[in-house]
Amino acid sequence: MTTTSSSDTDRHFPLPAGAFDPGATAWGDVVRILAVDDDLANLLAIEAALGARADRLVVARSGDEALRHLLVEDFAVILLDVRMPSPDGFETARMIRERLRTRHIPIIFMTAYRDTELEMRRGYELGAVDYLFKPIVPEVLQAKVEVFVTLRERTATVARQAEELRRLERAEAARQLAEERRAWEAAALRAQVSHLEDDARRKDDFLAMLAHELRNPLASVVSHLEVLRLRSEDPRIDGSRTAILRQVEHLTRMIDDLLDVSRITRGKLRLEREPLELERIVERAIETCQPMLADRRVALSVEPPAEPIPLFADPARLTQVLSNLIGNACRYSEPGSPIWIRWWREDDTAVLEVADRGCGISPELLERIFDRFVQERRSGRGLGLGLTLVRQLVELHGGVVEARSEGVGRGAQFLVRLVVADRHAQPSPGSAPAEPVASRPPPPLDVVVVEDDAEVCEAICALLAEWGYAVRASHDGTAAVDEMVSNPPQLAFLDLGLPGLDGYEVARRVRTALGARSPRLVALTGFDDPRLAANGPSPFDAHLVKPASALALERELAATVASPETSS
Repeated sequence: MTTTSSSDTDRHFPLPAGAFDPGATAWGDVVRILAVDDDLANLLAIEAALGARADRLVVARSGDEALRHLLVEDFAVILLDVRMPSPDGFETARMIRERLRTRHIPIIFMTAYRDTELEMRRGYELGAVDYLFKPIVPEVLQAKVEVFVTLRERTATVARQAEELRRLERAEAARQLAEERRAWEAAALRAQVSHLEDDARRKDDFLAMLAHELRNPLASVVSHLEVLRLRSEDPRIDGSRTAILRQVEHLTRMIDDLLDVSRITRGKLRLEREPLELERIVERAIETCQPMLADRRVALSVEPPAEPIPLFADPARLTQVLSNLIGNACRYSEPGSPIWIRWWREDDTAVLEVADRGCGISPELLERIFDRFVQERRSGRGLGLGLTLVRQLVELHGGVVEARSEGVGRGAQFLVRLVVADRHAQPSPGSAPAEPVASRPPPPLDVVVVEDDAEVCEAICALLAEWGYAVRASHDGTAAVDEMVSNPPQLAFLDLGLPGLDGYEVARRVRTALGARSPRLVALTGFDDPRLAANGPSPFDAHLVKPASALALERELAATVASPETSS
């Protein structure tokens, strides 16, 4: 029991730890009992009567002191003496009932007078739950107090359980909300990805259609230029023809770069690996770039190692890598400037270097030189995809490429690092070392050209006729099948994008009808990768991407003459 009275006559009873905390709430760990009486002896009697519950007792010597306790504490029950100095028990009870925080605390009045029915009625009107008469009978006091203490403890337990339930409900609601948010975010992400994929497909479709629509007129231009070369001996015309052809080749390279980058991004570019030596790639690239090297009057220096370096790689794609690097060095160097091509071996790595003394690369541009559409516009031509394609093709081979420059006007170096191959490595299925291009076979050779674009068809036919071959033309798939089945040629160039029956269906029907007597069938396409367009195994012997060069046409003519079916 404790009291807060400062009177010298007051007795202070020890309070167990935690029994009185002015900041505690009704739901604390200790349920307390408030006894209010101005007589200390009565308070001692109450303490003794409570027995085991005495450690929960808080005492007050007046109504005002009781009200101060009630401002900061909650109690299971209040034992309130009726007759005290002002305020007496009834007035104190009235003030307790007027406060929202305390109006529901049970009050048991204590009185020494048994014949005061009027007072008892007044006490019950003020919300008393019971009366105790002095002297206090311990068993009665214990029984009455125990009811309210137990009730408060159970109420506190229910409150804690309710709070825990609310906490769990809040946690569950938060979990469900988080799940719904994750589901919404996942759905939004899927929608965004789907939208991006749709955009990517539309972009790819656009690039494929763009390539087709550009390559058809380029094919006509290339063929007519070759006819002009054969028919004219005027140096002025020959110079113009060469300039036009150079620009056509430049346009073709830009189209190829766009489509190659798109194929690599979509994971649809396949490497045709085979055992080869790095020297062979250098020779091919220099041959490919020879017109540009001659036009720029480049002083080319080639420095091979003492021993050949074996690779297992796609020769066409590595040639493309080196050709792009040589072309880049030519474009960013003054006419007549030197360019070096060196390659050597470092342990299991082949290192290929292309260096120049051109305009160099600024430090800020050096960090993103391999990004798409990045180039030095003061000197560059094209779309800024050449070096992007270099990096992508090198990385597809498991290698790395690095650009170096000491700054603007200090030249540039590009280093390609590739894994040296086991000399016993085998070519991938379907790949084979490139055969040397045979010279154009002499006539006669019966050739059919199937092309719905009249100008392209006329240009190819004119070139083949100029070379002396017997040429027939067809502009749609159905007529082409009838023509070849009724009068089989030895070689047919078939456009894939024919109206009605496309080139694949024409080829299949011809092979079904003629069997072993089928001609050599060569696809002509202005679309992306022709191997991906076939539904099933390709019925063609070869594919040419428009514009097909005179060299490519000559190669197919030579292959036709060399095939056993033609020879027999």
